[in-house]
Amino acid sequence: MNAMMDELIHKAIGESIADLAAATGDEMYVVEAVIRAGGRKIELTVDTDKGVSIGQCAKLSRAIRARLEVCQDNIMLAEGDFDLMVSSPGIGEPVKVQRQYLRHLGRLIRVNYLDGEAQPKEITGRLLEAAVGAGEEEAPSITIEAVKEGRKKRSAGEAPVTLRLADVVKAVVQTGL
Repeated sequence: MNAMMDELIHKAIGESIADLAAATGDEMYVVEAVIRAGGRKIELTVDTDKGVSIGQCAKLSRAIRARLEVCQDNIMLAEGDFDLMVSSPGIGEPVKVQRQYLRHLGRLIRVNYLDGEAQPKEITGRLLEAAVGAGEEEAPSITIEAVKEGRKKRSAGEAPVTLRLADVVKAVVQTGL
């Protein structure tokens, strides 16, 4: 039962995102979808390459709700007996989807990663490049220019570092310029 409900919910999310993209030209994507309490609580985090607005989240929420409430395959959904929350990734939240790196080019980012000997390392710097697209011959990667800690966040004078995304443990965009 839960697997069938999860499938119905994911289908409604995908169709609603596709419909909004066709209508507005904004290519939205799912960062995270969490379905709890047997489908009674749905938490969806979405983004676009330019960032997502509150208005876009509200439109998507209405579209998903309308699609689920006409679902005759599940009485709970059809009666609207569920909570749906659609939001954008918050400031200080870890990057969860490779595509998010593209949106944060030029921003400060703190990355915890494993070096060539699988030792944990950390770098804070400006995100210069993100090679995350499909069809590339090389492994997805990001390039970061380290910055000096402090108020001015100037270049540390070191060569930029390229990290394979497979080695990234956690990446968090930092507040500031």
